[in-house]
Amino acid sequence: MIVRKIALIGLCAALAACGSEPAEVAAPTATASATSMVAPAAQDSATMKAAPEGLPSRIAREVIAASGQTCAAVSSAERGADGTIIATCSGGESYQVYTDAAQGPMAVAR
Repeated sequence: MIVRKIALIGLCAALAACGSEPAEVAAPTATASATSMVAPAAQDSATMKAAPEGLPSRIAREVIAASGQTCAAVSSAERGADGTIIATCSGGESYQVYTDAAQGPMAVAR
């Protein structure tokens, strides 16, 4: 019994001396990191609304240029069922054009 107490005290002293943090503080749980990764995606889809009305290639060209993205010419543009536009540029770049509730029309690289 005394040997166990001495061993336990020695172990505690060794842990305190090395300066390491307990496992709960040093490494976050897998659940916490998975939750933080899911939340932004759900938020993005909630703010993504249909692209402005009009000819998809013209809307895509104007919004891509206004957002400062690189696109020499829009070679194809299709409006999806959700109203967003998927545009492909002559240089191979691909963008999704939509309206953000807070920022207005946007183009993001795909």
